[in-house]
Amino acid sequence: MSCQNDLAQWRWDWSDELSVGIPQIDAEHQQFILLVNALNEAISNRMPVEEIKIRMQAILLDAVAHFAHEEALFEDCGYPQAEEHAMKHVQVLHALHEIMGGFTHGGEEYEWINAGLQVKQALVEHLLAEDMKYRDYGFTRKVGSIQKK
Repeated sequence: MSCQNDLAQWRWDWSDELSVGIPQIDAEHQQFILLVNALNEAISNRMPVEEIKIRMQAILLDAVAHFAHEEALFEDCGYPQAEEHAMKHVQVLHALHEIMGGFTHGGEEYEWINAGLQVKQALVEHLLAEDMKYRDYGFTRKVGSIQKK
């Protein structure tokens, strides 16, 4: 299986539909997209496993910082689904650690391809399913009022 033949499944592009309406959070989500694309580029170009690990680690570190930022905003704004959303963050981080563990042991090309797509899927699903809930809740108005103080 050659991943060079179908790069469309690897790319993740930002669009206005992904916006939660909070510029700082949107910028962090755009950074996720850049990191996921960089990881999948490394996999599709068959870069050395050490480079793939570095890019995966960058995603993990970025996710930890981003999730902490979101959770602080939830607390400041009294978001009613904050605890449930934080549990989703734990699940995503667990999934990313599991995927990262697969890179530690090397693996076959198809395993790397699968792992890269799993990373993308985990973050896409979280953004589309979970982050859109706080956008729809009207969270952006509450964050805006806090930031103006």
